[in-house]
Amino acid sequence: MAVTDPSQPSAQAAPRGDEAIGVVHSELRRGSIGLAGVLMQSVAQISPTLGIFYTIAFNTGQAGKAAPLTYLAAFAICLVIAVPMTALARHLPSAGGFYTYVSQGIGPRWGFMTGWLYAIMVTIVPAALAAFTGAVLHDELDAKYGFGLPWWAYALAIFAVCLACGYRGIVISVRFLVTMSLFEICVGLGLALTGVFNPGPGGVNASGFNPGSIGSSSGFFLAIVLSIFAFTGFESAAAVGEESRDPKRLVPLAIAGSLILIGAFYVFCAWGLQIGWGTDNLTALANSPTAPAFVLADRLWSGGSIIVLIALVNSGLGVCIACTTSSTRTIFGMARTGALPAPLAATSRKHGTPVTAVLLQTGIAVTIALAVGLPLGPYNLFNLLGTTGTFVYIPIFILMNVAAFKFFRDKHRDEFRILTLVVAPVISTAALIVIGYKSIVPLPASPVDYAPAIAAGYLLLGAIILFGRNLRPGRREWMAHAGELPELD
Repeated sequence: MAVTDPSQPSAQAAPRGDEAIGVVHSELRRGSIGLAGVLMQSVAQISPTLGIFYTIAFNTGQAGKAAPLTYLAAFAICLVIAVPMTALARHLPSAGGFYTYVSQGIGPRWGFMTGWLYAIMVTIVPAALAAFTGAVLHDELDAKYGFGLPWWAYALAIFAVCLACGYRGIVISVRFLVTMSLFEICVGLGLALTGVFNPGPGGVNASGFNPGSIGSSSGFFLAIVLSIFAFTGFESAAAVGEESRDPKRLVPLAIAGSLILIGAFYVFCAWGLQIGWGTDNLTALANSPTAPAFVLADRLWSGGSIIVLIALVNSGLGVCIACTTSSTRTIFGMARTGALPAPLAATSRKHGTPVTAVLLQTGIAVTIALAVGLPLGPYNLFNLLGTTGTFVYIPIFILMNVAAFKFFRDKHRDEFRILTLVVAPVISTAALIVIGYKSIVPLPASPVDYAPAIAAGYLLLGAIILFGRNLRPGRREWMAHAGELPELD
């Protein structure tokens, strides 16, 4: 249970700034999950099978035989990004995540903008993933079995499951995530292993790891950009830290562990899928009108593409549940300190879940999936919002790097390490800036070319809320509490 201290924000008290509204209960369920649950929160938000099965064709088209190297390079960059993040997580276990990190390191205004960007992005991501998963289900079931429900019907079913998990609590969400993540990882590894034991033209070889296989350096770099986005989600362990049994230990372990697990998974699967297809015929893999995993499963598993379909649906549902958890905890963490309206910090007394935030997140995701996905198409919506996420992650990670440097330099000088808090942040910040540049020069085709403008819109809306709600005279009390932590046992 939380210990009330007049000098610290109480997890049970009404959030600052909106006391008159009278929030009845504002506490997450502490000590509910262990390392497996925190780890799978990150793994599920990365969405392993979606990440590999729907990037391998593009990466092969850009990098040829060297596609496995693009995942390895992306893995290395993400590990560098994670270095200062894990250092912050050891000191700042809070559902607010980036909001708390940047508020502590740089200041409340920057903390608000960082938390806002992460919260709004991860709130909207399920709209894209549910629509995409629904479209994959529709296309496969209609083409092979004549079962023709529209994609939006599947998407609504996914939202219903996410809402139920989000409302019922972290334990049931984690049970879903552990089961689903293990299943999809087994399917991905199984298909890759089958490919290695039944290679296509070219046989088993290690050309995928030979730098000499890199043809176009620009194509190789673009593949790395996409691969980095396929890793995002590893940071979401922080969102469930308060609900874990030992957040200062488990969250850093889960951040690093999810990256290592998925890094090995991506690299091996990329190599195995290429070997199974045939390294002498990779042009056909890159240009396949059907996801290569479906083609390989039908060939290697005697029509077993239904297993891949189940894994992909499983992955789509898992990432939607994980995003619901991470977005609502970030919103809760901000509202608890008064940075967002107090009702968003209200929790269910029975389940310990931020019910108002869950309902808001689900409503926004459903609205965008239908209002934008129906006229634009589910695949365009997925590509557009996925690319938008890339542009949102860039400033978030850069601000986190700056916050880590300042936090340890100013508040924990005895733990300040040049390699961890200067070299790693400089390398990852430079890489992120280059990634952002390469993502818009040249500008991608429509509608993905709107992604930078949408990301800028997220930023502008956050600035308006920050100024209109929180920076007016008499509404700045939250700034004194933005980086505070709840009392944990």
